[in-house]
Amino acid sequence: VVGKAPRGMIAYKFPPEEATTIVEDITVQVGRTGALTPVAVLKPVLVAGSTISRATLHNEDEIKRKDIRIGDTVVVRKAGDVIPEVASVLKDMRTGREKQFKMPKKCPVCGGPVIRPAGEAIARCINKNCFAQNFRRYQHFISKPAFDIAGVGPKILAKFIDEGLIKDPADLFTLKEGDIAPLERFAEKSARNIVESIQSHKKVSLGRFIYALGIRNVGEETAYDIAEFISNRLRRKE
Repeated sequence: VVGKAPRGMIAYKFPPEEATTIVEDITVQVGRTGALTPVAVLKPVLVAGSTISRATLHNEDEIKRKDIRIGDTVVVRKAGDVIPEVASVLKDMRTGREKQFKMPKKCPVCGGPVIRPAGEAIARCINKNCFAQNFRRYQHFISKPAFDIAGVGPKILAKFIDEGLIKDPADLFTLKEGDIAPLERFAEKSARNIVESIQSHKKVSLGRFIYALGIRNVGEETAYDIAEFISNRLRRKE
């Protein structure tokens, strides 16, 4: 097994179930590395047992390649039976009122400048103080493959950021009950539970720590490879 994928095995799958729907809008999400990802807002449609209302469009080049426009009738399915995707556009159903998508030149969250480096498909917000980037970075830091801190959900994280309690992921470990309890909708017991949850996950393996840093192009598997390399080098020096 390499990562989560077993090698030397073959899985036979049925062709994915498909359905048609309408692209009502295309919005843009901002990730922890500043990457701007266009997302199709779809008229809700049932596909393979669940309702799909959004689907990632990956990047501007992919939108142009498939010629996806706001107002288009499209064929949707679940990639790998899990991830919603726009498979194709039914161009013969166009009315002439469809609108082409343009990647914003300013971050839709912070208003900071957006650049697309030469040779890359991804446009990025370069404002290091962008709320969306910081929020996603904190989410990544406490996620299950990283520090695995339960009890600190998106609303709590957003509250900590808004109140200025955390300006870096490491600040989570300095939080005290007295910092949290005075906040609206918090009490001493909930504050104590949050602090205890954070402190109980303060120590993690080197692989988890490297992954938690959110380094570009360093996923969970690569993080563990780096950790193993470092550990081997240290053992040789002993």
